Amino acid sequence: MWGSISLSGEFTTTLKVPVVIIDLPKNYTKGAISEKEIYLRLRGKGWELAKLAITGNEEYLVSAKRQSGKHRVSLRDELENNTWLTTSFRVIEIAPASVQFEVDRVISKQVLIKANLSVNFKESFGIASDINVIPDQIEISGSENQLVGIDTIFTELKEFKDLSEPVNETLQLVKIEGVNYSTEKCKVEFDVQKIVDKSYDDINVEIRNVPQSKELILYPGKISVVLKGGINKLGRLTKDSISAYVDFWELLRNEEEGIEPKIKIPSNTLLIDVKPKKLEYVIKQY
Repeated sequence: MWGSISLSGEFTTTLKVPVVIIDLPKNYTKGAISEKEIYLRLRGKGWELAKLAITGNEEYLVSAKRQSGKHRVSLRDELENNTWLTTSFRVIEIAPASVQFEVDRVISKQVLIKANLSVNFKESFGIASDINVIPDQIEISGSENQLVGIDTIFTELKEFKDLSEPVNETLQLVKIEGVNYSTEKCKVEFDVQKIVDKSYDDINVEIRNVPQSKELILYPGKISVVLKGGINKLGRLTKDSISAYVDFWELLRNEEEGIEPKIKIPSNTLLIDVKPKKLEYVIKQY
């Protein structure tokens, strides 16, 4: 009885509610908005105010009046759109008193997906492949002004510790408010292997861009290369997987004694050593 009598009296309370833009033109969406939430100071019967507190899912609706561009709206002028504010309540104050927002054309575009990873390997192990993201692109849609500055979507941060096995994980994409994604997940794959060194001998050094009237002779004409990489990957490689060359015109610009050959190695391997590092040469004129 005491509670019933108490709640039948008038009280004042303050609610925080989100702002929702309605009456948008076709193929347009809400862009930037100055206030995502506002405060309403209400006076009314205790019972009615208690109902609002219990439901807690009210939204303050603001009409765009089917018009695009920039808007500045007095929030008191939007009371008629918010039928949940019945005559049982008296709106004492709305803070802030107005809201600014943009109504932009809806567009879509393709953007890249990048994995956000923190990776730590078990001793003597390491990555032995590219990091593959599947799909590596998605379509996003939303406000034209907002999408102009977006060219990449990242995955949520994923930490891997003491890795010694290949990784195949499904990761969530970081959500951007107001932007719709064609998919909200992607798969991340990469190989992890024991990292070792391996030597490849008798690799021929190619001679490039020698004029017809000249001949370039290298001493020696073959080199040895030491690579670092995954044990399985290096085990499948042969000396034919590695190429070396010397460019004649670059040699002429070289002011040092001897010339260092250019080495091209397979992806996901690291060049550790070349023997000999420099080659002697003779240029013959015909």
